[in-house]
Amino acid sequence: MRVLICGRLSIEHDAVVVPESALPGRLGRRLWAYLVLHRRRPVGRSELMTALWDDESPDAVDTSLNALISRVRGALARLGDDVELRATSGSYSLHLPTEVFVDRERAWAAINHVQAIRREGRVRDAWSEAIIANEIVARGFLPGEDASWIEAERRTLRDVELQALEAICDAELAQGRASDAERVARRLIVADGLRESGYRLLMRALAASGNRAQAATVMDECRKALAEVGARPSPETERALRTALATE
Repeated sequence: MRVLICGRLSIEHDAVVVPESALPGRLGRRLWAYLVLHRRRPVGRSELMTALWDDESPDAVDTSLNALISRVRGALARLGDDVELRATSGSYSLHLPTEVFVDRERAWAAINHVQAIRREGRVRDAWSEAIIANEIVARGFLPGEDASWIEAERRTLRDVELQALEAICDAELAQGRASDAERVARRLIVADGLRESGYRLLMRALAASGNRAQAATVMDECRKALAEVGARPSPETERALRTALATE
């Protein structure tokens, strides 16, 4: 079974596919995504109400929640007994097969394994895991929706995306692909202009391509970006410039 909650929602099992459109509207999408994210514990009704409506709960909120749960169950019914939304003592538990693939969990596992894989010298494997993490989280999460838990999840996914770009760039450099590393480093800087790792990686990539003089320009860009928030480049970034300028 494959459960996708980044980008368009989808549940795939054997030849059966439950698309996002089968879920009951925007609240159905919210409910399903929240239950998947918290599937390892029971989720209370009041918690679900907050996740769905924040402080704007409808007057008949209990009835509304019951109806929504029922409609989500109806959408999942075509998957048979492999997916079950159980109600127990005022809470709900989502039960999925043991070997289920959840895209968000795959991205999280990938980015957490990248550094260990890289330390073992498995550069190609580290690159592959970082690519997987980046491709998953770049799809976004519940576009058009606004809630504190949704924003928190987006921040988590954004951090995974930035870490993945760093790991991809580092692996490209380790494999002698300086031009590819330069492109990824520039993507990282565009994604977060205050993240110094992007400038350091770009200087390394330029030096590896034989464009050492451009590293000084990159450092100027870094200083300018940081100055706008009252900061200065770290000693690590200054060392990266000196190393790039000294590279033969």
